[in-house]
Amino acid sequence: MTYLEVRYRYAGPLTAAQLARVGELAGHYGILRVHLDEAESTARILYDASRLRESEVVHWVRRAGIPLTAKVAVRPAVA
Repeated sequence: MTYLEVRYRYAGPLTAAQLARVGELAGHYGILRVHLDEAESTARILYDASRLRESEVVHWVRRAGIPLTAKVAVRPAVA
C-alpha cells in the first residue's frame, strides 16, 4: 500500500448534508481519511495510491457534494 495525502481548496461554507457525506467517504474503497479545515476552506484527503489515482479521489469527493476547487501544495513536515 502506498498512502498519499492531497490538499484542495473547497468553495464553502458547507451544509450539514455535505458534512455528513464527508464522513461516508472514508468508507469508500481506497479513501482512508478526509479532514476539512473550515478556517482555511481546505480538504486534506489521505488515500491509497495503489488502489486509486488522484483524479479518481477528486471525482469521489466532488460526487459526495464537496465543491473542490484548486489543489494546494502540502507543506513538508518539519523535523
